[in-house]
Amino acid sequence: MKFKFPKKITIGDVVWKIKYLKDYAGGSFLYKDHTINIGIKHYKNNPTRTLNVIIHELKEIIQVENDTRLERGNNDSDYVFVYGHREHTDICRRLAGLLVEFII
Repeated sequence: MKFKFPKKITIGDVVWKIKYLKDYAGGSFLYKDHTINIGIKHYKNNPTRTLNVIIHELKEIIQVENDTRLERGNNDSDYVFVYGHREHTDICRRLAGLLVEFII
Protein backbone atom coordinates (compact mmCIF):
# COMPACT_ATOMS: atom_id res chain seq x y z
CA MET A 1 0.00 0.00 0.00
CA LYS A 2 1.36 3.38 -0.97
CA PHE A 3 0.26 6.70 0.47
CA LYS A 4 0.37 10.30 -0.54
CA PHE A 5 1.57 12.60 2.22
CA PRO A 6 -0.25 15.92 1.79
CA LYS A 7 1.10 18.81 3.85
CA LYS A 8 -2.38 20.38 4.13
CA ILE A 9 -5.93 19.10 4.13
CA THR A 10 -9.24 20.92 4.26
CA ILE A 11 -11.71 19.61 6.83
CA GLY A 12 -15.02 21.40 6.49
CA ASP A 13 -13.88 24.89 5.55
CA VAL A 14 -10.68 24.90 7.62
CA VAL A 15 -7.21 24.17 6.23
CA TRP A 16 -5.18 21.96 8.55
CA LYS A 17 -1.38 21.60 8.41
CA ILE A 18 -0.07 18.05 8.62
CA LYS A 19 3.29 17.16 10.13
CA TYR A 20 4.77 13.69 9.56
CA LEU A 21 7.02 12.58 12.39
CA LYS A 22 9.57 9.86 11.58
CA ASP A 23 10.30 8.90 15.20
CA TYR A 24 6.67 8.86 16.36
CA ALA A 25 4.21 5.98 16.00
CA GLY A 26 1.01 7.70 17.17
CA GLY A 27 -0.99 10.71 16.21
CA SER A 28 -2.40 13.90 17.68
CA PHE A 29 -3.96 17.19 16.72
CA LEU A 30 -4.18 20.70 18.09
CA TYR A 31 -7.60 22.06 17.28
CA LYS A 32 -6.78 25.68 18.09
CA ASP A 33 -3.72 25.60 15.78
CA HIS A 34 -5.31 23.39 13.10
CA THR A 35 -2.28 21.10 13.11
CA ILE A 36 -2.27 17.31 12.77
CA ASN A 37 0.74 15.16 13.76
CA ILE A 38 1.00 11.76 12.07
CA GLY A 39 3.63 9.29 13.22
CA ILE A 40 5.23 7.40 10.35
CA LYS A 41 7.76 5.42 12.37
CA HIS A 42 6.30 2.08 11.20
CA TYR A 43 5.20 3.13 7.70
CA LYS A 44 7.74 1.04 5.77
CA ASN A 45 7.13 -2.16 7.76
CA ASN A 46 3.44 -1.71 8.55
CA PRO A 47 1.62 0.86 6.38
CA THR A 48 -1.73 -0.31 7.80
CA ARG A 49 -0.67 1.03 11.20
CA THR A 50 0.02 4.44 9.65
CA LEU A 51 -3.39 4.35 7.94
CA ASN A 52 -4.95 3.59 11.34
CA VAL A 53 -3.30 6.70 12.81
CA ILE A 54 -4.54 8.84 9.92
CA ILE A 55 -8.09 7.50 10.26
CA HIS A 56 -8.05 7.94 14.05
CA GLU A 57 -7.03 11.60 13.92
CA LEU A 58 -9.30 12.59 11.02
CA LYS A 59 -12.31 10.84 12.56
CA GLU A 60 -11.71 12.49 15.92
CA ILE A 61 -11.49 15.95 14.33
CA ILE A 62 -14.76 15.33 12.50
CA GLN A 63 -16.36 14.21 15.76
CA VAL A 64 -15.16 17.34 17.57
CA GLU A 65 -16.82 19.41 14.85
CA ASN A 66 -20.03 17.35 15.13
CA ASP A 67 -20.07 17.75 18.92
CA THR A 68 -20.00 13.97 19.33
CA ARG A 69 -16.70 13.80 21.23
CA LEU A 70 -17.21 14.67 24.87
CA GLU A 71 -14.73 15.02 27.71
CA ARG A 72 -15.15 12.65 30.63
CA GLY A 73 -13.59 13.65 33.92
CA ASN A 74 -10.59 15.88 34.47
CA ASN A 75 -8.14 13.95 32.30
CA ASP A 76 -7.46 15.82 29.04
CA SER A 77 -7.25 12.59 27.05
CA ASP A 78 -10.30 10.84 28.50
CA TYR A 79 -12.99 11.23 25.85
CA VAL A 80 -16.26 9.50 25.13
CA PHE A 81 -17.88 9.43 21.68
CA VAL A 82 -21.66 9.54 21.50
CA TYR A 83 -23.69 9.65 18.32
CA GLY A 84 -26.50 8.02 16.38
CA HIS A 85 -26.72 6.46 12.93
CA ARG A 86 -27.27 9.82 11.19
CA GLU A 87 -24.02 11.20 12.66
CA HIS A 88 -22.24 7.92 11.85
CA THR A 89 -23.28 8.24 8.20
CA ASP A 90 -22.01 11.83 8.10
CA ILE A 91 -18.70 10.85 9.71
CA CYS A 92 -18.17 8.03 7.20
CA ARG A 93 -18.93 10.29 4.21
CA ARG A 94 -16.60 13.02 5.41
CA LEU A 95 -13.86 10.53 6.30
CA ALA A 96 -14.04 8.83 2.88
CA GLY A 97 -13.59 12.21 1.20
CA LEU A 98 -10.54 12.93 3.35
CA LEU A 99 -8.88 9.54 2.95
CA VAL A 100 -8.74 10.01 -0.84
CA GLU A 101 -6.10 12.67 -0.14
CA PHE A 102 -3.79 10.04 1.41
CA ILE A 103 -4.19 6.97 -0.82
CA ILE A 104 -2.50 6.55 -4.21
